[in-house]
Amino acid sequence: MRQYRGNSAEERRLERREKLLHAAARIFAERGFHNATVRAVCEEAGLTERYFYESFQNSEALFLALHRETSQRIIGIIRDVPVNTAEPDVQMREMLGRFFNFFTTDPDDARMFAVEAVYISPVAREVCKSWREMLGQILLQTLNPGRSVTENIVSTAVARGLLNIAVDWMEDGFSRPRSEILEAGMQLVSVLKKGRPEGNA
Repeated sequence: MRQYRGNSAEERRLERREKLLHAAARIFAERGFHNATVRAVCEEAGLTERYFYESFQNSEALFLALHRETSQRIIGIIRDVPVNTAEPDVQMREMLGRFFNFFTTDPDDARMFAVEAVYISPVAREVCKSWREMLGQILLQTLNPGRSVTENIVSTAVARGLLNIAVDWMEDGFSRPRSEILEAGMQLVSVLKKGRPEGNA
């Protein structure tokens, strides 16, 4: 592969792709997806439009790529919490703390992920639904160590509820104390507890 200034053509393409993703997060947060244009994203990234189409077919493809990266990042943040099967509530509190922190530390990506996504397209809505199902499964597994549990309507609804709490908090300028938000989240996920596994004292 051709090399240029120490970087391969593919490495340079990936660098441009990352610039476009970061620029898109800012533009989508400021204007909303339907008011954002390819030109605006490219200008924010400092790139010409031809570089946009080397990585993305259209604005929806860009949005879905950004949503996928953001969702993976959130799941990674949550899963990085050490497992605590003896005290699952302690583990859950730390997980929710990190989840809500994401909204305060990265509001552009948070707005794109939790607010804009549902208004993009049927494909985007399905992607959002799949992510909520995944989060619901993680919540169930955390609160019910030692049990075989699967994602269900309630766990997915709880995941949606956590997003709603976070979005309302963000839309209100994070005016409520973080501790209050965290307690609300803990109350919500408590409905997923199924009791102790058989054989436990």
